[in-house]
Amino acid sequence: MQRRVAQLQSWDDARLLLALVRAPTLAGAARALGLDKSTVSRRLDALERALAVRLFVRTREGLRPSAVGERLRGHAERIETEIQAFTNAVAAATDEIAGRVRIATTEGLATRLVQNGLLDLRAQFPGLELEVLGGNRVVDLSRGEADLAIRLSPTTDPALLTRVLGRFTVSLFAAPAYTRTRGIPRTPAQLAGHDVLLPSDDLAALPEARWLAARPQVRIAFRSASLPALVEACARGHGIAPITTSWGQATPGLDLLFELATIPARPVWLVMHPDVAKQRAVRFVADRITAVFASLAT
Repeated sequence: MQRRVAQLQSWDDARLLLALVRAPTLAGAARALGLDKSTVSRRLDALERALAVRLFVRTREGLRPSAVGERLRGHAERIETEIQAFTNAVAAATDEIAGRVRIATTEGLATRLVQNGLLDLRAQFPGLELEVLGGNRVVDLSRGEADLAIRLSPTTDPALLTRVLGRFTVSLFAAPAYTRTRGIPRTPAQLAGHDVLLPSDDLAALPEARWLAARPQVRIAFRSASLPALVEACARGHGIAPITTSWGQATPGLDLLFELATIPARPVWLVMHPDVAKQRAVRFVADRITAVFASLAT
């Protein structure tokens, strides 16, 4: 006849054995396990029946491990050590700031992120890989097209998480090379006869683009769907461009002409999917982006 091999059925069985060895009363083991005394007693009886061995000798002082119970104690302690090592490894993997984090935003905002030290994160966390998807198309976060999105308009999807990164005013800028020969306009009326640089394509819908294009007698010298290209053209003296105030002031070779007070400060939104936001690397990058924009907002 084949002999049935007794075995522990779960880590909970080993925990029960260790709790009773270390606190050799039912009440003490119950406190250690967060159970009531009767439950511990029932579980011990069930475990001894399942193993077909007596693990503890009942005495007036409490429970004393039997010879079998004492031998199994060493095995249970090794299981405990392995379980703790496994738990620590999971915690380390969960806490690790590593892997790819994809950030979808406009080309202009992507440039600002790089200029203001987003990639410096890798000096502290070399396992982190950052990918910035610069463009004006709105990505679908629910389909995993990116982990984070920085947008100029709020999302209409109530399932997504959003936060306002900051609010940005818009001003007109020009290079000294331009204003030395063409003058310095300080009011909207004084823009007549000046060369202007306008956002185009999807960016043509921006309120500053529409406002500047509608000024009487301005001459459109250059249009571009790339805000960095407009900023560069402005810095090279090709005309007057509408730029967020903080960006223009941080760009060498540009002078602020005047703020467009009739255009409300523009909010910039950070958007995440709730499931993706649970990843520590994504949360860390989101927090760093928040800090960057807090320093940029005017």
